Formats: sequence, structure tokens, C-alpha cells
Amino acid sequence: MTEINSAITYLYLHGFASGTQSTKAQFLRSRFAECGITLHVPDLNLSDFSSVTLTKQLNYLRDRFADKRLIVIGSSLGGLLAGLMASKMPEVERLVLLAPAFGFHERLVANLGAEEIERWQANGSADFYHYGLKQVVPLHYEFFADAQTHSETLLQRELPISILHGVNDEVVPVSVSQDFAALHPHVTLELLDSDHGLVNVLDTIWQKIEAFAVEID
Repeated sequence: MTEINSAITYLYLHGFASGTQSTKAQFLRSRFAECGITLHVPDLNLSDFSSVTLTKQLNYLRDRFADKRLIVIGSSLGGLLAGLMASKMPEVERLVLLAPAFGFHERLVANLGAEEIERWQANGSADFYHYGLKQVVPLHYEFFADAQTHSETLLQRELPISILHGVNDEVVPVSVSQDFAALHPHVTLELLDSDHGLVNVLDTIWQKIEAFAVEID
């Protein structure tokens, strides 16, 4: 019988305004369980999405998973968080990034526009649809201000990274991952016939994860 390396802790980090019951989270948790592995899926809403920031999420992850050997899978904003974790935590040994939201702050500015950002700041919060809660939730401006201090450029470590990105992604253009991979020779990038959600290629994603990240004794 194949023996899984029990010294490794596996994490899945969900995306912005998502949650632990997302389609990808449930699918991957089930696949890992079939291998006898617990996939940890922390709730990055931190009990109050309205006041969440990337810094708070990173502090939470560091406090909870410090001193463990980690392989981290991150989706969208969770992909950026995974990269930021790796930049700060030598415990992170490998990354699998699913359509990572690199350039997140710049993308927010481009998508919302200067006037909406100013309104967000003036009001102190702005409404966002939360896909996990299935309702509109106000998000404090602190989230936007804090996001300016975080970038994938902080990840300078040469650890193995696998990126899977849909060629029809209209949320995070595939060129973002292509540019990152071009600057990091330890990154492998695979383009999939999908959009940002990647839900039509879940079996392919699992095959890639299993080959790249599931460690055997």
C-alpha cells in the first residue's frame, strides 16, 4: 500500500469573497480524502468579511500553520496569499496556484475606477457581492489601502511552483501568470481551456496537483 508523507500539511486558500464550501474547495478536499490526506481549508473571511485585510489573513495563516511543513494550493486571491505566505514562511515547500490574482491592487483600481475608489474611501466601506454568503456585504476601505502593501514581487524564493490558468479568464488575464512565469525559471505554467472559475477542468487540476504536490514516503 502506498504511504503518504504524513509530515506534510496541505492547505487550500480560497479566493476573494468566497469561502470554505466553494466548488473547488469541496472537490479538492474530497480528492485528498480519497488519498488519506486531510486538506485544510481555512476560512479566510476571519469571521467578519467586512473588516478583513490581506495582512490579517497572512497573520492568521502564520499563527495557525507556523512550524509545519506546508504545501499550499491557492485560488485567485488565495493564490496571491499563497505566494505571500511563501515569501514570509520558509515552511512553505511548494505552491500550486490556480489563476492567481497577481497585480491584485492594480486590478482593483482598473476595475472599479478612480471615482469609485474615492467614494469607497469617503464612505469608509463599499458593497461587494460575497459568493460564499450569497449576499452583498460591505467591505471596509482598509482592505484596499492594505492591498497596496502586498505584491507577488515579494516572492523571491526559488521553490517549486505550478500555475494553472484558464486561457479564457476574464477576471485575471492569463498574461499575468505568463509574465510571472517568464521571470521565475522554477515556475511551471499550464494553460487550460477554461475561464477564471476553472470548474470545467477540475479533474485535470487534480491530476496536476496529485503529480506535483502529493508527497509519498
